Amino acid sequence: MKKAAIMWLAILSLGVPGFGKTHKVKKVGEYPNFAAVSADGRRAYVTSFGTGELLELDLAKKAVTRAVTVGVSPLGVTLAEQDRLALVACKDSGTVVVVDTASFRVESSIKVTGSPNAVAVGSRGYRAYVTDFGRTRDGLLHVIDLREREVVATLRMGMSPIALAVGPVNEMVYVVNGGSNEVWIVDPERPSVVGRITVGDAPDGIAITPDGKRIFVSNSRSDSLSVIDAESQSVLVTIPVGRMPFGVAVSPDGRRVFVVNTASRTVSMLPADLSSIQAKTFKVDKGPVGVQVLPDNRTILVVNEQSHTVMLIQTF
Repeated sequence: MKKAAIMWLAILSLGVPGFGKTHKVKKVGEYPNFAAVSADGRRAYVTSFGTGELLELDLAKKAVTRAVTVGVSPLGVTLAEQDRLALVACKDSGTVVVVDTASFRVESSIKVTGSPNAVAVGSRGYRAYVTDFGRTRDGLLHVIDLREREVVATLRMGMSPIALAVGPVNEMVYVVNGGSNEVWIVDPERPSVVGRITVGDAPDGIAITPDGKRIFVSNSRSDSLSVIDAESQSVLVTIPVGRMPFGVAVSPDGRRVFVVNTASRTVSMLPADLSSIQAKTFKVDKGPVGVQVLPDNRTILVVNEQSHTVMLIQTF
């Protein structure tokens, strides 16, 4: 555990025009990427790509409190077993590392092939799904049995699968293939690909409403957000956002969607029911990549990779 990673950090409080108070946590590892927030909203877990660590943030104290080394180049992170476990996809280690969030120690390391970059857990709780970017070949989707801590199925995906989300009702897995500009739908019970949806240019991020009916996909080269109807498996509308949109999140109440625009250094906010397609946009730090919405439905957590910061922003 690195001493620098667990020191109490300076916090800046500032106003964002049109929004509430913002707290900035500085020096959050090196090149932090993605985050997962506990169900009670008290803690966030952030991957530090540069130091190979998973960091725990106390959201009341606005500080990093613990760190654990997980592997080389950690990216995606998600929580499982009622937040008892954190799963971390380590791209250059070729592993998914399981961290006990109580002891904050590595419980196990699951070997997968290639370059794992995103991980999600199904609503039933015993399966995890991991995308393998593939580098110079088509990528893969690995299905992990969390009870046995092993890969039980691997499916060949399209070009550069970079993100994924699991339907909260039917547990269908939606995989974003950045190279082919598609979202592939996987039925994990077969397991097989059962559908493909064409979206914008170079899709990067994905999020689903809690009822599983609507899917949002950010398209980094077309600077847009594709809104998909899950039942018809078709794009309802494509909405312009900022430059190079990446991370996407839907509020727990399903009312709003947030999109991180990396090149614009902004976050766009839209109503999930599309009652308006005019986004409200506000500035954040340099290099924003990840976004999460806290259980209060109004506070968002933004991870800024190039600034090595995390921002907590109240929205209305």
